[in-house]
Amino acid sequence: MNAQDERMPVEGDNHAPEVEARKLRRVRLRSRLADDGIAGLLVFDLHNIRYLTGFSGTNAVVAVLPDEVVLLTDFRYRLQAADQAPDSRYLEIEQKVSGLLPEVLVGVDGPIGIEDSLSVARWNSLEDSLAEIEYRFAGGHVEQLRRVKGSEELEPLRRAGQLLAQTIGSLAERPVVGRAESDVALALEVYARERGSAAPPFDFIVAGGARGAMPHAEASAALIEPDGLLVVDIGTEVDGYASDMTRTFATGRINEEKKRIFDVVRKAQEKARRAARAGITCRELDAVARDVIAEAGYAAYFGHGLGHGVGLEVHEAPRVSRLSEDVLEAGMVVTIEPGIYLPGLGGVRIEDTVLIEEDGIEILTPLDHGWVRLT
Repeated sequence: MNAQDERMPVEGDNHAPEVEARKLRRVRLRSRLADDGIAGLLVFDLHNIRYLTGFSGTNAVVAVLPDEVVLLTDFRYRLQAADQAPDSRYLEIEQKVSGLLPEVLVGVDGPIGIEDSLSVARWNSLEDSLAEIEYRFAGGHVEQLRRVKGSEELEPLRRAGQLLAQTIGSLAERPVVGRAESDVALALEVYARERGSAAPPFDFIVAGGARGAMPHAEASAALIEPDGLLVVDIGTEVDGYASDMTRTFATGRINEEKKRIFDVVRKAQEKARRAARAGITCRELDAVARDVIAEAGYAAYFGHGLGHGVGLEVHEAPRVSRLSEDVLEAGMVVTIEPGIYLPGLGGVRIEDTVLIEEDGIEILTPLDHGWVRLT
């Protein structure tokens, strides 16, 4: 198998802080691997690859070895790899990555861990090339490191959250009644991207009236009607890091039942925000909000978990739910998003992305939680 093997020079040194952060991540990863009796790790998940190398291309495999990190990708990304991952050894794939793996892994003393995020089809294409290599599946190591954010990760997370709050806040300045949900979603995406967001981390949810009872309703051609509820759940991405936020709006006059479920959800979200801190279990935090909703008689209409981790992915560990065994730690970034969904009537969800601190939280999506009426 032919391949280019080089460390390509890059003018200047604008990567020093990122390189130092990645070095620390790799030290921690190697320590975890050693504790598990593993000498190295083959990484296939693209978010994990970005976390360890800085490389954001769409085709890559990374080998984390005892004394180096090898980035394997194809010609399309030669310059990008040199720019983003100057501290990794670059190997260019000319045909199949399977042809390079024996060369990369030769001489490693001990078993190689195989990240278990790859598909069955991809594993079938690689398995024969590892016939002479001692290996075992070892998923979750990088994801565990990603749970607690480093200081270098918090700056893009804050920027993403602030941009997201600004984007949702802009709804107060634009007409929505009578417009298609999809038109409003597109306008919000354009607003965010013009101000620095990358492609949205998920399809925007803009759900008016009875459609708001679907927690993951896709923005549709349905027209937004007056005197109803409008659930808006959108995200932004800055420098690879995501933010996630939901607000529920009124589109005119709201009857008492709709006001009541809004007030219940707002109270549940506020209590959860006040309870969130390092040391609380995710199950306990979920219960704080869930108990408010249950006491109001709506337990059957809050069926999802209270939240999830946010970082390089908009949904990552830890899970904040009644089934979770996770404990919140300072430096974790999670959502707090209780909701009530009444078939035929509509739904209410209020969501923030927050940074967990020792004695509380920092709200990364700073926007008022009260009623806002849209026209």
